[in-house]
Amino acid sequence: MSPRREHRQMSEEEQRARGAAAQSRHAEGAFQSGSRFSRGNATPAHQAGYQPSSQAGYQDAGQPSRTSGPQTTRQPYSTGDPRARAPRAEQPRTVTRSQAEDVNRYRQMRQERDNGGILRRRRHAGGPDWARNDYSDPQSGYGEQAGGAGFPQRREFNPRRALKITKRVLLGALAALLAFTVLITVRMNLGVSLETRLALRPVLPGQPFYMLLVGTDKDAYREETGATGGVYRTDSIILARVDPIVAKLTLISIQRDTCVNLGGDYGEQKINAAYTYGGPPMLIKAVSDLAGVPISHYAEIDLDQFISVVDAIGGITVNVPVDVYDPDYTGADIKAGVQELNGDDALKLCRARHAYDQYGAGDYFRTANQRMVLGAILKKSLSGNPFMLLATLNAGSASVNTDLTGFDLLFLGARFAGFDMAENLYSALEPTVSSYENGVWYERVNQEAWAEMMSRVGQGLPPYADSTQDPTSGIAAGIVE
Repeated sequence: MSPRREHRQMSEEEQRARGAAAQSRHAEGAFQSGSRFSRGNATPAHQAGYQPSSQAGYQDAGQPSRTSGPQTTRQPYSTGDPRARAPRAEQPRTVTRSQAEDVNRYRQMRQERDNGGILRRRRHAGGPDWARNDYSDPQSGYGEQAGGAGFPQRREFNPRRALKITKRVLLGALAALLAFTVLITVRMNLGVSLETRLALRPVLPGQPFYMLLVGTDKDAYREETGATGGVYRTDSIILARVDPIVAKLTLISIQRDTCVNLGGDYGEQKINAAYTYGGPPMLIKAVSDLAGVPISHYAEIDLDQFISVVDAIGGITVNVPVDVYDPDYTGADIKAGVQELNGDDALKLCRARHAYDQYGAGDYFRTANQRMVLGAILKKSLSGNPFMLLATLNAGSASVNTDLTGFDLLFLGARFAGFDMAENLYSALEPTVSSYENGVWYERVNQEAWAEMMSRVGQGLPPYADSTQDPTSGIAAGIVE
């Protein structure tokens, strides 16, 4: 009889019993077939103690075997048999709190990355301003910073990182400035002897002081030919009063033919002979005695090399009232008017005295032009541009010997930066009377006028009470304001 006809002939109770038995066999066969998860309240096969048949293998229980031959039922296996093998069951897995947090964090990061990419593409396509990624995190590298592929990344502003970078830049700049300062100090201090330093009178830092600026007549021709036997004279002598407190500078030219008493075996001589006989120490003493002031600092300038300073700062702008034409001595040929002078023309202007013979004593105008060129250099180098000041110091260190250090010059440069030349730069010439004695020209100091001038200088006032006292006014070159 077929199973369907047999089922029809059963009563309802028998049909229900047969269906329950079939469901039980089906559930038991699912576990025996190697399923990873249990269904209902059934027990895994390896826990039920069944052993698969060698013929049936791991086929489901209660199902016909696909192999030929009689079906073999599963028998319980003996736990003592080492060859017995139980089906491998899925063991329950324990998840720790940290692992769960890692999973949640990873999911959140994935979501933030996906959201950030969408928002960045929307903003890149011209979306509204509100389309910004609120989940971007510059520390984690996800969000807006990690944006869609192919779009430029933008690093979020980090104040701590910016402060660290700023500190490194400042430390590097300070280290470079320190090295530069030490370098120019070594260059400029090598030519200053111990005797010269001992002849100077120290002054408290920040207080007004007097400084002697000396330009020698040493040039390339005299060095190469040895025409003077290695002995040089002072071509220009300038007594400078520097007041760092109120940022004022006074330049007074001492004429090289000024008659002074050098004492000892020398007696009365021109003041420029002091440098020839006793070097800087004797010249410092002679000028200090003449002016009645202590000299605290000294600088010797090689005028032939000093033109490099003018070229280093890009030239100087001056106003030349009259033509300066001196073909026989300096080769100067400078037309009148406001103009830009390079280093070569500036040097010729500082030495051209015979170009002014028709206006009076040539030394008056030559020394006035020297003060003017020095003032023009200071005006441009102290304009407030620190790189211009550094360029001036670098070029000047090759042609200047001084006892001042690079730190002193940087301090003075910072104090005088941007100061008004028209109001705070004073220039004057030592008042003298020309005298021709025994075939030699001397400049005798006008003691009354000289005492009045130095009194005004000591008070921080202009050396001249009015412009009529300046014999070079309107003829010598001037600084363009």
